[in-house]
Amino acid sequence: MNLTPEDATAEPTTPVAPDANATPVLLDHERLDAFQVALEFAAMVPALTKTARPALRDQLERASSSIALTLAEGNARRTRRDRHHFFSMAQGSAMECAAALDILRVTGNLAAADATRAKHKLTRIVQMLVGLRRSRTR
Repeated sequence: MNLTPEDATAEPTTPVAPDANATPVLLDHERLDAFQVALEFAAMVPALTKTARPALRDQLERASSSIALTLAEGNARRTRRDRHHFFSMAQGSAMECAAALDILRVTGNLAAADATRAKHKLTRIVQMLVGLRRSRTR
């Protein structure tokens, strides 16, 4: 997608989804399965942190958002080195989330089953990020 200030409008010039059968217009990062799973994980966080200390809740919310945001930013980079750097940072945020879940679990603020379910999402994200770093050659 080539966007310039001259192309910008207040409203989309083409409908995002004109009917139920139409394919929505997606940005490059939205096509990545890793991005979609990162969004799913970020949506889980508020329910996982209901009883957590505010500082830890905020940290987990920031780190979970960082996965998706950094992945999107990295996908927009045009050099392999830049993309790998951002994908590595997104992976680091996923690992930070995993550690926060461990803290919530050992302090009694998160059930083991919920921690396991959330960590499965994080594992999928990390696996896909590793795959992106290995496969991206452009």
